[in-house]
Amino acid sequence: MSAAGARRGLSGRGLHRTALPWLGAVLVLAAALRFYQLEGSSLWNDEGNSWAMLARSYRQIAAAAAADIHPPGYYWLLKLWSTLFGTNAAAMRGLSALLGVFLVGLVATLAQRSAGRQVGWKGYPLLAAFCAALNPFQIYYSQEARMYLLLAVEGAGLAWATYGLMGSTPLRPGWRIHALAFVGWGVAGLWTHYSFPVLLLAAGMAWSVDWVGALRRKEPEVRARGIGYASLNLIVLAAFLPWLPIAADRLLNWPRAGESTGLVAGLELTLRTLLFGPLRAVPEPLWPWLVLAAGLPLAGGVALRHNLRLAALALCGWLLPVTMMFGLGLFTDAFLKFLLVASPAWCLLVAAAPWLGWQVSRQGGRVLLLGLLLFVGAAAGAVLPGYYTTPTVRDNYQGIARYLAAVGDRQRDLVVLNAPGQQEVWRYYDPGLPVLALPQQRPSDPAAVEAALQQATAGRRQVYALFWATVEADPEQQVERWLDLHAFKTLDSWQGALRFVVYTLADDLQPVHREPVRWENGIVLTGIEQAGHLPQQVEPGSAALVRLWWTTEQPLDRRYKVSLQLLDGGNQVVAQHDSEPAGGALPTDRWRAGERVADNHGVAIPFGVPPGTYRLAVVLYDGESGARLRQEGQELVVLGEVAVVPIERPVPVELLPMLQRTELWLGPVQLVGYDLYRRGFAHAPQTAVEPGDTVSLTLYWQAPDPLPARWPELLVMTVQLGEESLRVPLAGDGYPTGVWPPGALVRSTVDLVYTGAARQPVVTVDGAEIVLQPLPVR
Repeated sequence: MSAAGARRGLSGRGLHRTALPWLGAVLVLAAALRFYQLEGSSLWNDEGNSWAMLARSYRQIAAAAAADIHPPGYYWLLKLWSTLFGTNAAAMRGLSALLGVFLVGLVATLAQRSAGRQVGWKGYPLLAAFCAALNPFQIYYSQEARMYLLLAVEGAGLAWATYGLMGSTPLRPGWRIHALAFVGWGVAGLWTHYSFPVLLLAAGMAWSVDWVGALRRKEPEVRARGIGYASLNLIVLAAFLPWLPIAADRLLNWPRAGESTGLVAGLELTLRTLLFGPLRAVPEPLWPWLVLAAGLPLAGGVALRHNLRLAALALCGWLLPVTMMFGLGLFTDAFLKFLLVASPAWCLLVAAAPWLGWQVSRQGGRVLLLGLLLFVGAAAGAVLPGYYTTPTVRDNYQGIARYLAAVGDRQRDLVVLNAPGQQEVWRYYDPGLPVLALPQQRPSDPAAVEAALQQATAGRRQVYALFWATVEADPEQQVERWLDLHAFKTLDSWQGALRFVVYTLADDLQPVHREPVRWENGIVLTGIEQAGHLPQQVEPGSAALVRLWWTTEQPLDRRYKVSLQLLDGGNQVVAQHDSEPAGGALPTDRWRAGERVADNHGVAIPFGVPPGTYRLAVVLYDGESGARLRQEGQELVVLGEVAVVPIERPVPVELLPMLQRTELWLGPVQLVGYDLYRRGFAHAPQTAVEPGDTVSLTLYWQAPDPLPARWPELLVMTVQLGEESLRVPLAGDGYPTGVWPPGALVRSTVDLVYTGAARQPVVTVDGAEIVLQPLPVR
């Protein structure tokens, strides 16, 4: 489409000239949302592959793509782009961000085809562009250095060209422009992604609906239209023929992934993705949003009945990709991005919905228009703030690398990667630690894996394992099982879809003498070993290492978990490590009576835990129900003590994991941030609370550096949640502010009961207060 043609279309047939500034404002908004925080989240595995491609020649890119599951078109375009703007994360993602803005303009251009028929319809292009501009699904992939946003643009461009070909023949003015656009978008799409034929099919179905109608009405030159359209499709296919054998080989021999799902579950996931994208934190309850996400496009399809061509294009462009997802069983997190090509059609249909009311009365149309604006804005407002501020919306290699750059030891530590796609992205962020990539072949050789691990970990202090796509990369979990059996797991944290697991290696454990402890189901703790001299001394950021020796008097039919906990003087858990024995490698339902089982635990001491002596205790519980086992009527067995000592090399505060960052001064002390969640659900902080639930609030304080002359000996805080109120020292009685060193980071946790009276805790220190984020409720 030429620029002059676009201007004529928008100002003449559709968008009124006075509305052009408003369209410009929507495009500026779209650009702001897509270019903001381009490097706010980490590159992930596939983006690392995009980055690695840029170091190759165009011929080498084609050769690498021939061994992959994507054609080389996007990589060629990205390499061309990188010669102008560079190869860093922001530059690579900038291409997708620019394409994302262009897609909003394409949606407006498609919408203008239906505008101008009634007074209300003149705003349709603006509303459609607004829906696309604020759509979290499109924004997410506009900030990713992959081909999916380009694919959506090519699909929308194909739809624009197809619309222009409807009702036209090669002899009519304008046909050539649309024909060239159809061939251009079609060829580009096939060289971008192997799913593009679905969009060619959707365009063909919509064109066929119009052509069959013309045939029934006995319009002139109908056969010429069919021959022309068929010829264009043949040209598109011919341009892809050089790559077709490679494409066929890749599609036929690539391992099948994904999973089938039921109709209701699949539709729910589809609508959620079209509305909120792949973001996990969505508003609750979800069902009203899903009802609108389904009902509005259906209403829009009815509203477009005066323009069956656009209605057919939009409905086919929305429904056919969804049908593909069901037919191929692609309803997993890895394949939801294939729905992005349906997003422009969904926006067109949603934006048309208010004109059902407009066709009845102006007042009804205005009400529905306002309602749609609020719906689109509320959907974006519900998820985008969290998207921009949460580092784990993508696999957080960047955060892990920054953390290891601060705490890692290049001589004594090791990074282990378990999937082939990780090496490239890790090389982008490389903090300089030695790396072992396993398994080195598929299928893996267990003996070779074990030998490589034994050799690489000899003499090491810490192993930092990054587990990704384990089901495909290491289905037998050889790497993780070996580490679970030969090291102490001290941290297991999900960073997006990436598991970051820290293991500590130790050979200096000392036995702790005590009598065996027997639980009611016959499990017996026969021995304990701890690292170093007793009590074991540990810095925050390190781990207390404990080896437990178990046996059972009788076979067990259930899988139990071990919780090793560190308790302060008020019985508050300051650190804990929960897992099945040996990290899950030796579950209890496989134990034989009388067999001795070694169970390594590393209790990671969080940064900010005050120095002092803490009790070390163990709890056994049913892994399925959570019910605790008893020993002589007690659930908790104290094993000894651990001394937490002051940290020698503080970690930068910005690297510490916390749910909310505040950096707000409350009196003389700074509240750096906090975690707030239902107790026991630190791994799932969005879990809703109900009246009667206990809520855990962890606060991160930092002292000024230097300390002021009138630094208080004892600062006290008041924490209030509805009717519940606590007044306690900032870090408990054992660590008053008077002994804090300059710049000290101190962590404290309090528990409150949620009564339902208020959702937002209030923290007050020295007369200054902060109202925290509301708790998620049902």
